[in-house]
Amino acid sequence: MPSAIVFGANGISGSAMLQALVAQKPAQFSKIVAISRRPPQINLDDPRIHFISIDILNSSLNEIIKKMRDAGTQDATHAFHYTYIAKKDEEELTEVNQELFHKALEATAAVAKDLKCFLLQTGYKYYGVHKGGKYLAPIPFKEDAPRHEGLNFYYVQEDMLKDAAEKYNWQWIVTRPNFITGVTKGNFMNLAVTLALYAVLRKELGQPFTFPGNQIMYDNIVDHSAAINNARFQLWCGENLAKTGNRAFNIHDGDKIRFRDVWPKIANYFGLSLPPDAEFFTIPKPKPGEIALQLSIEEYAKDKHDLWQKISEKYGLDESAFNYATWDFADFATGRTWPDDGDMSRAREAGWTTTVDSFEMYKEVFEKMKRLQMIPEY
Repeated sequence: MPSAIVFGANGISGSAMLQALVAQKPAQFSKIVAISRRPPQINLDDPRIHFISIDILNSSLNEIIKKMRDAGTQDATHAFHYTYIAKKDEEELTEVNQELFHKALEATAAVAKDLKCFLLQTGYKYYGVHKGGKYLAPIPFKEDAPRHEGLNFYYVQEDMLKDAAEKYNWQWIVTRPNFITGVTKGNFMNLAVTLALYAVLRKELGQPFTFPGNQIMYDNIVDHSAAINNARFQLWCGENLAKTGNRAFNIHDGDKIRFRDVWPKIANYFGLSLPPDAEFFTIPKPKPGEIALQLSIEEYAKDKHDLWQKISEKYGLDESAFNYATWDFADFATGRTWPDDGDMSRAREAGWTTTVDSFEMYKEVFEKMKRLQMIPEY
């Protein structure tokens, strides 16, 4: 019977895949081996889950193989890879994530002799959205877009996956989401969590919900990719290899939203006002290709630690929640002037028909944050 390995099982994407897998009947997936550096952060009461806590980067390949073998990965048919380590320096980022992925591939090959497919999640950085300008792929982004010049660790990982798949007779799948909507403690690059914490600060200070970025980005398409929808799509890909094997796919919610669609709704959710129309943008409209902020959230948050401590005491919140925000990422996400517009025709043509409401996914994150005592129950 099919069984799965999930690398990076504690992150937003990995935990969503665990949820998608446990929703399957035992006949569909009889065993789920979850691998992460930290102990389990998600509470899923399912006897099929076997958790391995191991630091892949700092463990030898033999140590990883032994742990995987002891957990019973010999029968694994599907592997899903979400492990990622952030580094500011691009060369270091590439090097460390190359090492992580190499060990995951080789350990899987050594243990899971009957593996059918290995799925790697990358993202829109493949299309140069993190660099812009001459690095940006033609819009809308298509899976066969030419690679930009210079370093991109996604290119390295995808090449590694294809080489391993050919060597070990697997089928490979790559999925490329954009802004991933979901929540787990200690998550990375989660815009929804950061905006929720920003909204709480604005509410407690009696300030309007000012959009940090510029007019162009407010109106641009910004594809969102709900973690649970991504996981269901990835699982669907793994079960439909005749249509999806040895292919890359863009995956987003399917509703082609803009910040102007969700920003007023987020404000309304938290009971916040918006600045008057005449004051909504306080900086000139930037030129395409520029980065322009009217309010840096990163700078705004720097002196708010004491305020957050008071808020957490007032509402009985997790004091460390403030540290879960990625303020610099929110600045970049809202301050650019180029869209995140991916073409999902390939997934549609393969048979994937699901569309989800991106703002409803924001709401799910906010509600979960309340349950985790990360934000107040306003």
